[in-house]
Amino acid sequence: MRPESWRLASLVVVVVVGLLLPHRGDSLSCQRAHESAPEAEGCPVKTARHPSVSNCVSVQVRIQHADLSLAPTIEITSLTKETIRPVFKYKRTRKKNGNEIQVLCHESSERPGPHVNATLSSWELLIDCVETKGRLPLSVSYSAASVRCSLNYTLPEAVADFSVSVDRASKSINVTVLSESKVLARWCYKQSAHYCVQRRPSNITVMDPSRSRWALLGFPFLLPCVCVQVFSTHADPLRKTACPLQGLPIADAAADVWPSSAVTLYRSSLTLSSACPARDFPVSASLCWRRHPDVCVPSPDSSLLAREDGTDLIFDISAVDRHPRICVKFSLGGSHNVSCPFRAETPSWRVSLRAGPSIDVESSAAATFRAQACVPSAGGCAARGPVRAVAVEAASAGRIHVPLGWAGEGACVQVTSERRPTPPNFRVSRLELAQVWQSSPALKGRRILCPHRTRGRRGARAAAAFFLLAALAFSAVLLRSLVTKRATARLSIGKPVLLVCSSWRHVSAARALASLLGGDLNATVHLALGGAGGVADLGPLPWLYGRWEAVREARGKVLIVWSPEANRTYGKWRRRWRGDEAHGPSPRQPEKDGADERPADVYRPSAVIPTVFEAALTCLEGAQRRRQGREVALVYFRGLGRSGDIPRSFRNLPRYGLPRDLARLVRELGGPRATEKTPRWRCLRRLLSTGASVWLERRLAHRLRTPLPPVQKKSRFQKYGFFRVLPAESATDGAEAAVKLV
Repeated sequence: MRPESWRLASLVVVVVVGLLLPHRGDSLSCQRAHESAPEAEGCPVKTARHPSVSNCVSVQVRIQHADLSLAPTIEITSLTKETIRPVFKYKRTRKKNGNEIQVLCHESSERPGPHVNATLSSWELLIDCVETKGRLPLSVSYSAASVRCSLNYTLPEAVADFSVSVDRASKSINVTVLSESKVLARWCYKQSAHYCVQRRPSNITVMDPSRSRWALLGFPFLLPCVCVQVFSTHADPLRKTACPLQGLPIADAAADVWPSSAVTLYRSSLTLSSACPARDFPVSASLCWRRHPDVCVPSPDSSLLAREDGTDLIFDISAVDRHPRICVKFSLGGSHNVSCPFRAETPSWRVSLRAGPSIDVESSAAATFRAQACVPSAGGCAARGPVRAVAVEAASAGRIHVPLGWAGEGACVQVTSERRPTPPNFRVSRLELAQVWQSSPALKGRRILCPHRTRGRRGARAAAAFFLLAALAFSAVLLRSLVTKRATARLSIGKPVLLVCSSWRHVSAARALASLLGGDLNATVHLALGGAGGVADLGPLPWLYGRWEAVREARGKVLIVWSPEANRTYGKWRRRWRGDEAHGPSPRQPEKDGADERPADVYRPSAVIPTVFEAALTCLEGAQRRRQGREVALVYFRGLGRSGDIPRSFRNLPRYGLPRDLARLVRELGGPRATEKTPRWRCLRRLLSTGASVWLERRLAHRLRTPLPPVQKKSRFQKYGFFRVLPAESATDGAEAAVKLV
């Protein structure tokens, strides 16, 4: 082979091997250290960022000559893991043996001079470039006979520069970005050196310096751990954190500590979870007895032991009396917050104050209880008098006699449990009360009882119930008065009403309706039932025609009472009226209709009703032919008629079933008087009108209860038309009704 070809092949092999090496672009060299270089103390490994390549790290290792002869190893872990083993030789060479790279440490072209002590000199292994990623640590481990050590190095990531300013009044932070690239900003609670919690996922703000260099971040609570983070927009960036509220005085942050915290109850512990680390807030906890919603009397010697767990304070409550009214008072820098976590708990013992005075104690387990009188004060309940004790066996009861007398202003009795601080202006009864607590096994917390409350509780409840009933009765009477008097006055009908009956069966019901319209609604009602002065003087037909015309001109209403008898009368009148049209008028012969004949022992016979009814039909037919008749409406009474009895020719007329549709009929006749202009009075008027309509409907139903017959319930055969019930007049042998097969 020619020398030129051999040299070209060697160059190609060197290039290929260099490309296949794991540290691309790196340069490995091992040579004797400079004599003037100081000896390394501690770990002889040094790392530094490459001056020209941003993703490279330069590694330098100082190796003692004695260690080099024993072949030390250097492990580098970054994107890959490689092992480098330096070997001493007097020539330049480097080879790769499996996953291990051997670096041959060489002298210069000449051997060391006679004045050089080879056993005391050291060597330097230089790795020019080790590729890595941002925030990915580079680990270098050196293992030799004299020393073993490791070193971690992370490339610093470039982040944007920014400044912040805080407005405590509005709880906001103004962030100003000094760089030109787009960044993201957010506020968070810093809970550790490398952990900042973001409770709101959507509080990230995009800051584009090309549009605006500042952004306003609002936060809910003024706490010292509120920080601001600014970072780039690429995935998993390095975040720069600034905490402008660090060092905030506890007095300024105490008010926001309680709403930002949560209390969790466990079996033997109580956890106060805060947004900031527990070491930032020296919170203390003690027990109190809740006497009122805003008053909790503190208990003596009831402080709870606490330990820190990150952002949580864990309090020991294994020896606490778990009564629903025993609460925990948290204190911080003069600020207090009361939490009652035992509301759902069932106490292990019960106590009640009786006359005598004596205290009855019931316990599910064997224990010793003590009782003593106390006097409430601003700082709690001061003990007074001797301490009495009683031992109670399991599932049994005991009694303690406590001498109570008249103390000064504000005496009170207390039972094992603590209370909230009493305000200075809090006044209690002058009666002395008793306090009871469990002394063995000892439980923290004292319960407070007041005798005057126990004795007068039933009387107070009875008095409250009496006054409540009296108020309800007075309100009912007042409401009825408003509805019946003033509300009905607003439903007055000032227009005339002409009421026409179709059968003698409707006389009593028609009179009840006329009385309601005329007496309660002040309407002028015209009713022809015979014997009336106007009908007797003028005659039925002139009287009806005159009243009809007068009601129409006054825009009143003509009410025709319909029934099955009216339907039959209308059919006869219709056939006769058509015959008169075809053959001319003929002398009218009075017809005898059994349906219009009343028994002599019930009603008086009246010949006015059929005559007036037929005349009303004539007027109605004429009005319909002239496309008028808006002043006419049909009514039927429950039990005396139904909507299906009305002929088809009159189905376009409004019809009302009484007393169910009385409210609609009143609105049709005139309705409420709209005198109020403001929306408030309109609403009140509608309310009163609705109440008055309901009341009038019930009143008419009560008046019609006697005139109207009871509604007969149809059997299954009558419902589907197999049988029909005939009136009592059609029955034979004195039966009340006869059944005829259809």
